[in-house]
Amino acid sequence: MIEGVCPRCGNRYYGWSLLQPQHQICSTCGVGLLIIEDGKRTIQGYSPFAAKEYNINLPSTNVLDSDSSKNNVVNE
Repeated sequence: MIEGVCPRCGNRYYGWSLLQPQHQICSTCGVGLLIIEDGKRTIQGYSPFAAKEYNINLPSTNVLDSDSSKNNVVNE
């Protein structure tokens, strides 16, 4: 039998549905479960709440204010 154990609160979950990523999250605290099959730890469940934080550096100048827009003027 497949068993899922929450490393934070200790709740236990049982069943084949634990093989699906959407069922590998503790419903109490939102942490990814430790999935155990035949007494051996097989995988660490995924939790979207534990995703890494990403920082994006934006350009310091405004693209619309650049000189390249002046070069696209049509002469009549």
